[in-house]
Amino acid sequence: MIKKILFASVFFILAVQLLYSGTDNETLKEQSPVIQKIISNEDDNSTRKKLVGIIDYIDTTYGGIYENLSNGGKITIYFGPAHGKDHTEEWRGITTNRIGVTGLPEEYYSIKYSRKLYNLLKANPFIEIAAKPEYRQVLEGKSESYHYMKFKDVMREARDANAFMVIEMHMNNVSIFSKADGLINMPGIHLARDKNGARMLINITSRNSGFLTLYNKYDASDFSRQYAVNIRQSLVKKGYIANGWDYGAVADDRFTYYLNFPISIIYECGFISDTEEERKLQDPEYMDGMVQTHYEMLLKTFNDMFGIDISGDEIEISRKDFSDNIELLKLARVAVFYIQMADTAQANIAIREMKKRFYFGNHKGVIDYYCSIISRINKSESLYAKGRKYHNRKKYKKARKYFVYARNNLRNNELFSAYKRKYNSAIYGNRRQKRESDTAYKKISRRRNSEQVQREEASVIVDKSPVTKPVILIIRKNQTIEQSVIDALAPDAENLDNICRSLKNHHVYHKKKVKKYSKKRKRYIYRYVRKKRKYEFNEGIYIVNLDKKKRVVKAKRVSSVYLNQKKYQNQQYLKNSYFADTEKQKTY
Repeated sequence: MIKKILFASVFFILAVQLLYSGTDNETLKEQSPVIQKIISNEDDNSTRKKLVGIIDYIDTTYGGIYENLSNGGKITIYFGPAHGKDHTEEWRGITTNRIGVTGLPEEYYSIKYSRKLYNLLKANPFIEIAAKPEYRQVLEGKSESYHYMKFKDVMREARDANAFMVIEMHMNNVSIFSKADGLINMPGIHLARDKNGARMLINITSRNSGFLTLYNKYDASDFSRQYAVNIRQSLVKKGYIANGWDYGAVADDRFTYYLNFPISIIYECGFISDTEEERKLQDPEYMDGMVQTHYEMLLKTFNDMFGIDISGDEIEISRKDFSDNIELLKLARVAVFYIQMADTAQANIAIREMKKRFYFGNHKGVIDYYCSIISRINKSESLYAKGRKYHNRKKYKKARKYFVYARNNLRNNELFSAYKRKYNSAIYGNRRQKRESDTAYKKISRRRNSEQVQREEASVIVDKSPVTKPVILIIRKNQTIEQSVIDALAPDAENLDNICRSLKNHHVYHKKKVKKYSKKRKRYIYRYVRKKRKYEFNEGIYIVNLDKKKRVVKAKRVSSVYLNQKKYQNQQYLKNSYFADTEKQKTY
């Protein structure tokens, strides 16, 4: 009787375990011992299911690409929209200063280029395009309007569509400032406003131009990088100019779908803030050549990486061993998954296995990147642990210092959000929620008041400044010092001569290392001597200090300066020069 009871109990327990694990066991049978171990280590059923979902997606979409195509399936590419209209029905290209020299928003160009690429992809019998329905209407030429879509929503919809990769078509713009008079951000000294509406002068000295392709830095399969490199090589060969940032193929980890979607690309076709380049980007022949290259190099990358030729009417497959890339991709996605949960132990296991198994192959670069991530996390966790020890000993001030160290050690990246929340909770406790609420309120208030601030600036009465208040001196291209001083201070003839003479004779001192033979020590010794050097005033923005006798005592070149009438004097922009006879009303 007892044996029957024991047998029934064991059978019941096994049945429950089988029912409980179900799909997990099916996945475990097909995985390497390392992946099986990682899944087995996960005690939480909900977390395990999510983990299994990530691994199954990689197996089905990337590991099963040959079987899928052989059985009549297609490669799904998710086409994400570039920016779009916001809730006010205004293009975000306009509201966020993504505009060209001619005033056209980024979306104007994105639509033209995207439609061309869409038509090429759609015509391929082995490629399926997935897109937001509203955006698909635009791609097909049936609509001219679409709305903004968050990156996390792009990622979610791409996953739902079982997409192989995500692509987006963008244009570049160097401007993070709004020109006070409107449109362009080109080399030179410009009056601008920052995102809060505050006025400033900025000196743009470089010309930004050329295409670049942003590829997923988290993509351990190497497909994203290889595709970006292929695009660069082909476009350069055709005579297109690559941007100087990593010569046109840029590893990027800023966006959330880069974090949460394995293979993803953003095309940046050129800088619409550059007059010459915007003109090129409007040229149909230039446009066709770039988009055709995007398409051809995608097909080439499939052939390079998988041995799949989908350039013709019939598919040709010469299988390549992609198993290491698939396994590495799984471990990388597992590491990201656990880092997002702030599970340091499991993330360490995944990245340690990446390094152990693949470091001496062709994947050193991506593994070094993941090692740098986990090293940063481990350091923060060590600092946090020290903080907890001090906290338990009721040394709260010292504990908080280590919590702050732990948080500040991490980059401002979505990847580290869970850790930052953990550290902020330790730093602020119940005050954190109030602090975030206050910050949000301030941002809203600042946005609401920015236009009011701009209107009020135009009618502020500015007092005459003391002579020693720092002067904003602007020297424009081909402009003399005399004219620059007149613009900045509007002095009388006598003071103009004195100030200009002082500027031209202004010297600065610097230390120079010199070698001299010492008879006493019988060897050469080095020492620093103070050297005098004439200060050169070239094109640019300078902060100049005068003494009470109106002589230059200090001059410093700056790339930008806020137009703060309490801090600086300038007759052209602030109407508050020491030499002004009376109080004057601003006209800007």
